[in-house]
Amino acid sequence: MDPIYTGGLIIVGAVLWVVCAIYAYRHAPDFGRTPINWGILGIVFGPIALMALYVMPKKAGSGDSAAKRSKDAYAERYEVPKKR
Repeated sequence: MDPIYTGGLIIVGAVLWVVCAIYAYRHAPDFGRTPINWGILGIVFGPIALMALYVMPKKAGSGDSAAKRSKDAYAERYEVPKKR
């Protein structure tokens, strides 16, 4: 194998590894996980950590909190009918 070709593969692999770590860090809160822990796991294990993040079940209370806020804001605009 040519040394230039091998060096190129190592560089592409390292870039892929770092991209997986950044992606795991950025998307860990969507699954209810701690971002710093998943960023470190992404650096150490790369694509395997990213795959584990997506395979593991979401923790309770995770997800899009903006949708919950929009429901509350919508409900606040209207008055609840009073019972007689």
